[in-house]
Amino acid sequence: MRRRALLASSVTVAAVLLTGCSGSDEPVATTSPKDALAAAKKTFDEAKFVGLTLSSKDVPQTENGVTGAVGTGAISATEPKFKGSVTATIKGVSGSAEVITIGDEAFMKFFTPTYNPADLADLGAPNPSNFFSPDKGISSLLVQTGSPVAGDKVRDGAVVLQQYTGTLPGARIKELLNLGDGTSEFQVTYGIADGNKLQLATVTGPFFAGATSTYTLRLKDYGTAVAITRP
Repeated sequence: MRRRALLASSVTVAAVLLTGCSGSDEPVATTSPKDALAAAKKTFDEAKFVGLTLSSKDVPQTENGVTGAVGTGAISATEPKFKGSVTATIKGVSGSAEVITIGDEAFMKFFTPTYNPADLADLGAPNPSNFFSPDKGISSLLVQTGSPVAGDKVRDGAVVLQQYTGTLPGARIKELLNLGDGTSEFQVTYGIADGNKLQLATVTGPFFAGATSTYTLRLKDYGTAVAITRP
């Protein structure tokens, strides 16, 4: 009897220990959405170089504005840079232009064999260099997101992303992309990979009057340097 009692007691203790270590009690993430987005900003800013692809959908065909971009930016608080191509409709003409921007300077190859100085403000186009300014660029949107909430984990190819959703003020969209009326609110969803790397950002809202459009920003090649010099 004594032996059976000891055996039963051992089994009970083992069951309790196994229950406490079971996979059903997975660790709960303690990082708040705001802290997670702030960490992603820090990673972005410290990368020095980041590649991007900007795409859009449901953009009215008759509207002027940027609709896409592919390239690499150099992150700097004093002189951010960009080199790549930008697709846009400018003053009724649609096309893709090769662009180099260094700070406020812009050089464009648009239906020309060589780069020429360009006044992006006069063209109504955004300056891609501003995307890579820590104070007013892509990374600044992360910490200016209103009411951020953690969402699902989703797979993006071979990478698993933690989603966060929130809102962005129209003034920031206007400043960054030169789109929208500067007052309307936009919905944003971020996808952040391991290492606090922002990999995906989708912004939806009234970029154009009377329409709801979506712009998707995909980021990659963190830290991969690209030579960006004046042509």
